[in-house]
Amino acid sequence: MNDPKSFSFRQQELTPDFDATAKWRHYRSRVAVQVMFVALLTLPAAAGELGGVKLVDISGTVRGGTGKHAIFVALWNCKGFLIKPVKQLRIDPQAAPVFHFHVPTGRWAISAFEDENDNNVLDMGRFGPREPNGFWRAFHGWHKPRFADIVMSVDRSVDDANIALRK
Repeated sequence: MNDPKSFSFRQQELTPDFDATAKWRHYRSRVAVQVMFVALLTLPAAAGELGGVKLVDISGTVRGGTGKHAIFVALWNCKGFLIKPVKQLRIDPQAAPVFHFHVPTGRWAISAFEDENDNNVLDMGRFGPREPNGFWRAFHGWHKPRFADIVMSVDRSVDDANIALRK
């Protein structure tokens, strides 16, 4: 029976006395516990960083609108400038043309336009926008504005972020 060439002896030799699957499950559960422990240790630090962000208010008025059409005001950051605004407000016709954004401190740009044909987008022509538009920091160039051209650094609340619309 203990003959190394016999089938039963070889089978005993190849079969370990522990279950490999159970050992693997135990290892995975230990790793999962360690990952959760590290996450719990770092969570208060991450929450403290988020709690340290200073929020400010940016508010102002849009001047130069006719009052017959909606005015759209958009808040921009450098990542999605002129592609996708961080926030956008619609000011109904006949409503007071005021806006208010609650944002973290940083570099921000604000634009506005009056939607004369009520299609909810700023219509562009060969030489630029076809509808009255403007920025918080005035822009008068003959090229598409770059973020650096109109950005404002905001480290405290601003209540006079006025925009003058021009065609």
